[in-house]
Amino acid sequence: MPRFISRQRPRLTALFLPALLLAFGVALGSRPATAKPNGGYLWEKIHVTQQLPTAIFARLGLTHSTRNGLTRDGKKDVPDPAFPVGMTDIVPYDDEKLFIIRGTAAGRVEFRSRVQAADVPIPPVTLHAELVRRTNGAEEPLGTTALDNLKDRRPTVLTLGDGAAARVYEITTRQNADGTLWVACRIGLPLPAPPTGDSGAVFVPTQVWTTPLSKRIRPGETAVFEDLASFRQATMRKLGLSQSDTPDDYVLRLTPTLATP
Repeated sequence: MPRFISRQRPRLTALFLPALLLAFGVALGSRPATAKPNGGYLWEKIHVTQQLPTAIFARLGLTHSTRNGLTRDGKKDVPDPAFPVGMTDIVPYDDEKLFIIRGTAAGRVEFRSRVQAADVPIPPVTLHAELVRRTNGAEEPLGTTALDNLKDRRPTVLTLGDGAAARVYEITTRQNADGTLWVACRIGLPLPAPPTGDSGAVFVPTQVWTTPLSKRIRPGETAVFEDLASFRQATMRKLGLSQSDTPDDYVLRLTPTLATP
């Protein structure tokens, strides 16, 4: 008989345990304290079309990607009191041109409207360029030009001067959230012509570009880039080439202005 009773106790427990857990779960679920406000915190993607998400992120005055103090570069910091109400996570992704956010329904609606208001077309840049040749402190003008409707972050090739004095540059501009501009310049270095032969047509590059130099200025200010013979010669030596295009020094001045709507 004792052995018979010991077998039945687990069986009765197994029968009644699911019912007890279900009743307990219903009771817990009915408690108001466990209900999530505003439908709970949900994830959402917000796509942008005109500007980079990181630029919009900065324009909205955001410095943290999470409310609890995690900065966008992953460093721990103090919680951000200015983080949008109802939001817990705001992460910009430039490659996909989207935000991944997490928040309440009301918080997501409010932040989405702020992003849409900030995602406006970037005004094109007009670049005024002047090239001079510098000899013993004296400057000889070689030409001026204006490049219209430069697109943000899209490189443009600029050629100034004639004949042996012709210089080739690659210019890239980027507009920042604070109204400043990054202006980057790369110098084109001509490569020597390859030896001719009977092996048929061979496509080889005719020039290489130096490492870009960049300056941060405001529209209307002038960025000055020195195109020095010593720098070009050092770059050519690194490439294993002894030939240099010219022994002269040049100065390129770039003054960007924003097109008015």
